[in-house]
Amino acid sequence: MPISMFEHLNVIWEMPENWCEWDHVQGSLTRLEHYLANLGFADRFIFVVTAKADNLAFANTERAVVYQVSDEAHEIPDYAAEVFMVFKNYRPFDPSPDSIRIVPLGCNKDVPALPLQAMKDRSINLFFSGWNQYRDDFYDAVDTFYPEVSRGPEIDILRAEDFRSGHTPEIYAHKLAQTKLALCPRGVSHETFRIYEAMRAGCVVIAARQLPVWYNEGWPVIEVDDWSELKDLSDELLGDDNRLQALSEETRAWWEEKCSEEAVAHYMARELSLKLMKQNI
Repeated sequence: MPISMFEHLNVIWEMPENWCEWDHVQGSLTRLEHYLANLGFADRFIFVVTAKADNLAFANTERAVVYQVSDEAHEIPDYAAEVFMVFKNYRPFDPSPDSIRIVPLGCNKDVPALPLQAMKDRSINLFFSGWNQYRDDFYDAVDTFYPEVSRGPEIDILRAEDFRSGHTPEIYAHKLAQTKLALCPRGVSHETFRIYEAMRAGCVVIAARQLPVWYNEGWPVIEVDDWSELKDLSDELLGDDNRLQALSEETRAWWEEKCSEEAVAHYMARELSLKLMKQNI
């Protein structure tokens, strides 16, 4: 990863270009660079983008700000107490040191953003495409309420036989743009790209219960503890066009204000600045 893409930030980039998080992390750091340069803080830190959870490979850790990706086990990195701050996805299950800040996962870089469509113009009522592993309770509910033999095109649910064996990212994005209710069961981890991709597309999102963090407190995503709730919930939503449109607009606005690259950069700049100012008092 060429460091030259950042004019003011010192970045050690250990994430391969083919990883799903690439665009979201790069976009967030690019916007953060602008904030920190204006504040005069850009040269205070060494930024490290990594999936590693063990010790960092340099000594000057008190200036290090780590952006950790791909920790689907929700763990606390070994270096958390040694560095200035850690920004990571996948909130740890255990109580975390004060240096850790949780940021949203964002969208898979391969899924393009398409123009928003009004709810009344969307043709898919319920949509999900994904691997069936770790999702037995979800598929049990779906198969009970919407038997495959009776599904029409408005119930678009694909049970993929293997990881990444469903739709291409382009087809997936086009289907999201046509979707009213995007179903987001969890997989191996609590967090999933599909929530943020659906939010960006302005879908009404129904997701498995999430771990509480700052960016999902009060959000318009509808969280369920049991997928047996799906039929009654979806019937109620699909029967109210005005509520569907309002939720769509709220969801898209929440994406922009709390979960987008711009929102993440603003949050990072605030947290870094507050800690710097606190240390100088």
